[in-house]
Amino acid sequence: MEAQSIWGQPLSEYATLYQFEKIKQRGRFNEDPAPTLTQEAVDALSALSRVGSDGGAKVSSALTATVTMQNFRSILKLVQYPKAYRRLARPLAISGCIKLMSAIKLKGKHSPFSYEYGYLCFRVLTIVLGICILHRSDRLDISIEVMQEDAPMNPEHDIMQHLGHHVSSSIFIELKGQNQACIDLIFGRGRGQSLLVTPQDIALLSTMLWDDRKTFFKALKSTYYPGIASVVFVLWQINRQEQNTPTHKFQSIILSEIHFRYSLLATSDQQHAITYMNVDINSRGYRPVWEANTQQVDLEDCREIVSAYIDRFNPLYPILHSPIAFLDGPILLRPLLQFITPGTSDLLPKVLEVTVKRIWEEVEDPSPDYKPDMLVDAVRDTFANYMAILQTTAFRQMDLILFEQFISVFIKCGLIDLAARAILLLELPSEPPAHELAGSVDYLPRTKAFFGQVCILLPPSCMYIVWDLLFPDWFKYRSYLVWYSEIRELVPKDREHIRTRLATWNEIGMALGYQVHEKSPFWCGYARCHDPLGIGGVQFTCPMCRNGTYCSARCQSLKNFTQNAIIDVAFPTVFIYWASGHMWVYSTL
Repeated sequence: MEAQSIWGQPLSEYATLYQFEKIKQRGRFNEDPAPTLTQEAVDALSALSRVGSDGGAKVSSALTATVTMQNFRSILKLVQYPKAYRRLARPLAISGCIKLMSAIKLKGKHSPFSYEYGYLCFRVLTIVLGICILHRSDRLDISIEVMQEDAPMNPEHDIMQHLGHHVSSSIFIELKGQNQACIDLIFGRGRGQSLLVTPQDIALLSTMLWDDRKTFFKALKSTYYPGIASVVFVLWQINRQEQNTPTHKFQSIILSEIHFRYSLLATSDQQHAITYMNVDINSRGYRPVWEANTQQVDLEDCREIVSAYIDRFNPLYPILHSPIAFLDGPILLRPLLQFITPGTSDLLPKVLEVTVKRIWEEVEDPSPDYKPDMLVDAVRDTFANYMAILQTTAFRQMDLILFEQFISVFIKCGLIDLAARAILLLELPSEPPAHELAGSVDYLPRTKAFFGQVCILLPPSCMYIVWDLLFPDWFKYRSYLVWYSEIRELVPKDREHIRTRLATWNEIGMALGYQVHEKSPFWCGYARCHDPLGIGGVQFTCPMCRNGTYCSARCQSLKNFTQNAIIDVAFPTVFIYWASGHMWVYSTL
């Protein structure tokens, strides 16, 4: 019998059958499923459990005869009826799904998502695993009660969204509580308990997801699927338990990649658990190991991943994906770098655009949790992580049209304005110290490096556009930084910090092509000035003779009065002119 007749339709055909509009279901909380449906589902679960308990023998015959696609559909229909969820809490069925998925191979490698059979098998695995986690954490009944209360208030939500939310929340509660005894109870590590999933099955599932990661990602991206936070949770937990095994490094690579791919696709109901596991994965140093050892599948897969990042900012179904957190985009840019390869150049301007636009949305309409230091973190991470993209072959291979698109994004999205706003939000020395990972710790050097790198890589024709269009914004903030200390009446140590910011801003200006020359040192020319060393900066000079500098109009007036000098104009003077293709800024500030 041909593979397609056994395994159903290929991904290119079955994906259309599992769109949100076609398969969304409302929960039937007060109904029992029809006896016929219940019996069909129970029989299917029993068949799966037999496959799971036989140690892997006769998987092929089980695939063709014992468990059919119709059996999987019967189980999935039961999800509408929360009263029947206890019937789905069958750990051996999870093992059966994993073994059946492993039977689908193409060219000697696991490829369960290439055909509808493997995809349905994974859907059942995900739902049964989630319900088992709720059952073993003693949260199944209360979750059903809350789901029933929430459903009338959110009639547009699908039953799988409600279920996925409670599975994700339950995982998050266990992880946040850091109660390993409770987690061990879920996994069945206590005396007299059956295992939720055996280590052998987890290793097999992990290998399948790695071998088939391209098709796995494409299947999840192109269909409406149950949240798989429970699957990532199992992979993550076993990885923590087996840190001293020979396979730990490889398993860490698999976990990091599957988690990153899923982070681009996870629906809103999955965010609690996914976010927590992301923090843990980063803190344990898994990410650098993955970055150093990951393997791209092919160009098509890389483009799918970069496109998924872009699509995450403008989801097709907002009911499934709430707006991405403005901090998450810049963070996801770093692992996205692994998939920036020649052939993805046309997507790079859009990557920057969607990331920066989301930050601006937060600036203009802050969320309740917004804090100024969060903006600094977001801008810092955007500059740092996109600078790594600037150094890739893909960026350097952009043609003139793509460079012009990049410059258009650079200017229209107000990157120079965003950089300046974040500079003004940096903590001052007199303020409470920032935490160790705060963006303010290394914001200035990263920002300077980003703008410097952009200007090095851009063709001359694009740089002329940058020089011309960015100067007003750059000069506006430069002038403001000069006056900033006086406006806020800062103490001496804070004034010194503002000078550092001003110096960085001048260096950014020079990177953009503006030649900045400071004529006078920070020294006030009035002998009786309260600030003779210019701690507050010098802001004034005579616009006619340009002789002498003063920290304030008062000092200039007193000095000029004693010399019977011109005192009617006391403003900073700046000359701007073009020479040899460069914009020169000559300032008496």
